[in-house]
Amino acid sequence: MAPTIRLGKIFGIEVGLNWSLVFIFGLIAWTLAVDLFPQQVPGQTGTAYWLAALAGAAAFYACLLAHELAHALVARRSGVKVAGITLWLFGGVSRLDGEPKSARAEALIAGVGPLTSFAVAVIATGLWLVTAGSPLVSNLFGWLAFVNAALGVFNLVPAFPLDGGRLLSAIFWWRQGTRQRGVHSAVRIGRVVAYLMIGIGVIEVFTVSPVDGIWIAFLGWFLLSAGSSEEAGTTMKAALRAVPVSAAMTSPVITIPDWVTVEQFLESIAPAHHFTTYPVHDPSGKLTGVVRLGDLVKVAGGAQAEKRLNALARPIAEVPTARPDEDLGSLIERVGLGLEKRVLVFDDGQLVGILSPIDVARLLTMRQGAGRM
Repeated sequence: MAPTIRLGKIFGIEVGLNWSLVFIFGLIAWTLAVDLFPQQVPGQTGTAYWLAALAGAAAFYACLLAHELAHALVARRSGVKVAGITLWLFGGVSRLDGEPKSARAEALIAGVGPLTSFAVAVIATGLWLVTAGSPLVSNLFGWLAFVNAALGVFNLVPAFPLDGGRLLSAIFWWRQGTRQRGVHSAVRIGRVVAYLMIGIGVIEVFTVSPVDGIWIAFLGWFLLSAGSSEEAGTTMKAALRAVPVSAAMTSPVITIPDWVTVEQFLESIAPAHHFTTYPVHDPSGKLTGVVRLGDLVKVAGGAQAEKRLNALARPIAEVPTARPDEDLGSLIERVGLGLEKRVLVFDDGQLVGILSPIDVARLLTMRQGAGRM
């Protein structure tokens, strides 16, 4: 889940928002201001309700951020690279580049999130008692205590990508010896939970509340999909261990001058090759960046078509690199989402290949086909 809006860094960890957050933020604020607060604390002005509601919605996402920061900080302490945190429609997600090294680390990273939510619920309960003389403020803290306790409990549901699914995976990993087996066993249980939620949601649609039923069924479908994605990702990484980068990379590599214009490139160079990514170099031959065919096609015909490639290239310092003999599975853990930017493969300082997600997918398909023969 990539952020749409970047907020900055906390403890060196990038924090961002996804556009979907706006919808839920507005829904929470509207529910508090129009329904919950007027019912529980009557006699206040509409402005007071809305100010408390907006503060409550903001505080709720601050609590979610605390939950995700706990995951990220413990993951970093356990040696797992943290790409960032994104707050979105269903709450938040810590984007980890890599996997925990042990079942214990997996359990610690997963378990600290719900513990943080429970701790925030305890603090909010204390503030609810302290502010009893101000009914609206006290009610706000009471609501925060409830939602944080609920958040902690919900995250303990044994299904991916919730913390309960990861805790269950850690237990199976410890018992069965490998993370892949642990994830597989946890996903099987998570599927049962997801199907139960879908079934309950469908029943509720026709018996109690159509809106609530749709949400429950949708959450079940989301957990079902997330579990399958988790298992597929774990299986892929396991299949690529002990496989060198050279087995998947595209080689040889075509490099082009970075002073060529976009128009010249699209008219004279791109038609002669089947590549989608091109490293570019300066007059001395030094690599300066990487351009993507799809990005350049988007600016064709406009004012930017006359720009030189060095003005549109991704700087070489931002492009991940690898060695041809490096373990492919380890590389994917190391670069994480950086694989989308492409990986340049160097051997003794010479560029010998480029690795893309398509290259990895092709290798996996070939290995799976060979395994069925």
